[in-house]
Amino acid sequence: MIITEQKTVEEISKALEKHSKVFIFGCGSCATAWHTGGEPEVKEMAAKLMELGKTITGWTVSEECCDERKIKREIRGHKGAIEEADAFLVMSCGAGVRTIALVDEERPAYPALNSLYLARLERLTKSEEGCVLCGDCILDKTGGICPMTTCPKELLNGPCGGYKDGMCEVDPERPCAWILIYERLKKFNQMEKYEAIQEPKDQSRRKHPRHVDKGAAEKVAV
Repeated sequence: MIITEQKTVEEISKALEKHSKVFIFGCGSCATAWHTGGEPEVKEMAAKLMELGKTITGWTVSEECCDERKIKREIRGHKGAIEEADAFLVMSCGAGVRTIALVDEERPAYPALNSLYLARLERLTKSEEGCVLCGDCILDKTGGICPMTTCPKELLNGPCGGYKDGMCEVDPERPCAWILIYERLKKFNQMEKYEAIQEPKDQSRRKHPRHVDKGAAEKVAV
């Protein structure tokens, strides 16, 4: 399970400041189990955003936001509400945000949660790392593409000098993460985010608690 905490209303409001119509995704897996992105939390978030003047075009709790097949099914099932929206708010881990951002390229996806740590999962037959659980999600600043997982060097401020023809220096078979981020932000007319300097990661936010008593664990409320 991936353990998450909700971002503050102020953080979410700032991420959505240029958007008036929002569709919310909740996650029926980890976030539901940890009470950060299940149906009650999605409804509560929708109410808070409406108080801030946002229009909620619709919401859904996907069985698993990190499963591309299920997200495609959810998007087909909520086509009308999604077409009305100009942004997604995703109440899942970073892998879910990234999946939704890659499946629907017509509107940006913003994280409502911080991913803290992995609390044990069974193996999958095939997977791709979508989140390093850094505890300080910046996908709202990078077009839904995580430089911590997509860039082998984990660069936070633009491409290195070694990329060539848009491909990664370390792995020439893969596109450069920051070229992908540049193209996404340019598409959404958010180039000011590309030009902003990201501070070094505070590594103390990476949680390694060894053992957690869920009932006693502190949760950060919206």
